[in-house]
Amino acid sequence: MSSSIKTTPFGGNGGGEFGRQIIKEIGLRTGSRVDQIKINNEKHGGGGGVDRGSMTLNDEEYINRVDIRSATEVDFVKFTTNEDNEISGGGTGGGSHVLENIRVIAIGGRSGSRVDKLGIMYIDEYEPSKVVERNVGFVLSYTSPFQDFYEYNSTREKTIDSYEKITESMLSQKYSASVEGEYYVKVTASTEIELKDSTLTTVRNELERELESGSHKTIKIKENYVGILLVEGTLMKGADAKFWMFPTSELSYSVIKIENYSNILNHYDLTGELYTQMPGLKSHKTIKNGYVYYSEQENQ
Repeated sequence: MSSSIKTTPFGGNGGGEFGRQIIKEIGLRTGSRVDQIKINNEKHGGGGGVDRGSMTLNDEEYINRVDIRSATEVDFVKFTTNEDNEISGGGTGGGSHVLENIRVIAIGGRSGSRVDKLGIMYIDEYEPSKVVERNVGFVLSYTSPFQDFYEYNSTREKTIDSYEKITESMLSQKYSASVEGEYYVKVTASTEIELKDSTLTTVRNELERELESGSHKTIKIKENYVGILLVEGTLMKGADAKFWMFPTSELSYSVIKIENYSNILNHYDLTGELYTQMPGLKSHKTIKNGYVYYSEQENQ
């Protein structure tokens, strides 16, 4: 199978547009048509119909099938998850459509007194990644002596900085659409930035733009020191056998002497080059799960 990322619209052009959101919680009000959709507690549409309740997705859950009927409005919709949870409602009008073997990334659309359109962004022929390691250390970037080291202040800015550095490292290779879509969901959920699309270049550019207005302090790295960005994260392996990761802790900014490398052991190095700044790491350098890794044991 070859996955791809698509956005398919269902319905007409009435009402006003509402922005695309990744799905953490979804609810419906319906009668003979879909009166309202509630995405992450934001309501789109009117108050008619019957409340069909809501469905909250856990961290490993996603919508993998959409059954929908539509014409000038959305007449019926049913969302089903990979854990066989579902929510549905509506009538029998309009034409019938089914999206399956997918992972819904985000939903937007148009609404007035009812739901006029739903735009479903999804990974077609989705192939899920697998967890390789949890709670493992990563070096995201380093700053050499005599260069400026930027340390952001707020938790949100640190999160954006983490993802910007990770995305930059991912640009060096080609990932499947399934991995790009999964990563897009992680970035959007963590940073709450409305990204235009899922391409890594776009993601990197949007993260950089957010950081331009961020509050930070600047440290000039002295001779025999190096500035390092460290984070804990989860290591993933895509169905295409390529590795990727996402952060699970707040970013840590450290300025350390080049000979004090012991805290870097048992870390993956996304730059692949920190050992050029800290020569003591050379004897600990190995390749593990597609990344440079600094093992506690010295390599003979």
